Amino acid sequence: MEIYDLSYDPRDPLYDLPDMPGVRWGVQVFTTRNLYQLDPAQVSLTDGGMTLAAGGLSWAGQQQRSPGEVIVHISRDGDAYLWRIQARHAEPIKAVKLMLWGLPISAFEQGWWQPTSTAARTAIPTLTTPVRWNYPWREWLTPWACAGEQDGSPLICVSFRDREVRAKRLYTHLPPYADGQPVLELIFEEDARRWDGSIATCEMRLRVTDRLADVDADFAAHLAFVQDAYGLQPWETRPDVPDWMRDIRLVLNLHGQHWTGYVFNTFDQMAQTLRTLTQHVPGRNILAYLPGFEGRYYYAYPHYRPGEALGGDAAFRRLVAEADRLEVKLMPMFGMHGANVQVYPDYERSAFRSRTNSYLTLVNFPDWDTDRFGEDDQVFLNPGEPTFRQHLMEQVSGIVRDYGVSGVFLDTSACWFNDPRHNLYEGYQKLIAALHERHPGLLVAGEGWFDALLAVLPVNQSWLGVDRHFKYPQILARYGRALGHLAEGAPGPVSTGVHERGFTYRVAGPVTPGHIASVGIADDTMTRYVDEVIAACRAAVG
Repeated sequence: MEIYDLSYDPRDPLYDLPDMPGVRWGVQVFTTRNLYQLDPAQVSLTDGGMTLAAGGLSWAGQQQRSPGEVIVHISRDGDAYLWRIQARHAEPIKAVKLMLWGLPISAFEQGWWQPTSTAARTAIPTLTTPVRWNYPWREWLTPWACAGEQDGSPLICVSFRDREVRAKRLYTHLPPYADGQPVLELIFEEDARRWDGSIATCEMRLRVTDRLADVDADFAAHLAFVQDAYGLQPWETRPDVPDWMRDIRLVLNLHGQHWTGYVFNTFDQMAQTLRTLTQHVPGRNILAYLPGFEGRYYYAYPHYRPGEALGGDAAFRRLVAEADRLEVKLMPMFGMHGANVQVYPDYERSAFRSRTNSYLTLVNFPDWDTDRFGEDDQVFLNPGEPTFRQHLMEQVSGIVRDYGVSGVFLDTSACWFNDPRHNLYEGYQKLIAALHERHPGLLVAGEGWFDALLAVLPVNQSWLGVDRHFKYPQILARYGRALGHLAEGAPGPVSTGVHERGFTYRVAGPVTPGHIASVGIADDTMTRYVDEVIAACRAAVG
């Protein structure tokens, strides 16, 4: 994680937080051209310090002055403080920062954690290593966090409550101008389509307590808000989960063809794997996931038909028929964003753009061929753009229609971008709604998740490397299920199959709440390590 910071004291004016001795707060405003601060000479506080009005701004560490306005309203919800900030400026405003000084140091020293943190791991800011979390991608899956872990000691809860999916950041550091005191920053970023001369933040919340029960209650209230804001539904009753999915206990990652053309498993070999493993575990408990079914993985994106090197149409039909006979469900993989410009020349109209719409943003360009440099022709496209969304819709629908698969997997779906032309989350909603309308009962799954994404994708792979022993497992388990990642190595030399990691590691141990185990099947997995595969399958199914 690259960290950049100011190399001078910005000299922000800070204001006392009523009824919380020693705690002060301040505001910064960010336009597309500069960082602006409050001009202390033009600030008035009313309502006992709960309302601030700034009739002018400053910049360059108070060396310069600028026209502009900021209005801050602070309110109380029990022992929690709530900020709402409005700002105006002649330049387009992209973000607002709330700074909090003087919060209990002992809580920072115990460390920051979030709902998906593990019980034994916190993030502790130091002089050289700040803490930075980004919502919704990729470190912060719901914008709630806590510092401190011990009952009877200070505990700090912070959160954002927003009915839209917009970028938020938590940042805490120990700048030299703070006299050894940690500074907490909460940053709200507006939808880039609405960057103009005004901004109004969502609600930003602070609660300081010494009772872990209060922390639990604070998160429960946050989760209730999220559920209502995004329309999250319980896993047991949500209508976009087919009944058969609730019986799945195991995902088989049946790797197809690598970007370079290497074939790990033909369709007939995949069928043989299913025949072998269903002798040991019930087929109805297995979801067979098919990455690289379309031929050269990622190279063929965004065009999807059964790869000829894997056996083509006829062999894929045999695989589907055999899976049906064995009661195994099939889920081929599609790219939610990925495209090869060599096979999709109309990419520029849909490619992600910088937040100011100044240039095309390159996101994910692995070194597929191992010349030790990322490939030049892989771009990410935004399904919020209607042309690409319709193309992807027809490609996915064609496979479902022609072959009758039970589920589809949309790769990289949790990657989030503040695109100034088309809202990404709204594009997801439209695409997935159209798939469900055309194919009732279809499972639509994705890669990675965040709170609002669980409302449209009930099943998702966990990001590679994400620990699954959550402090608050209900953030996932109440609404969805997570699968083992594509790149978790297969038994044996832990090949990642079609994935670019090469050889990595396997995730072992008991299945945690909300998670479903996966087993990778690469080229030699079923010939050299079949006993290990069978044991893993039996352990997963129970």
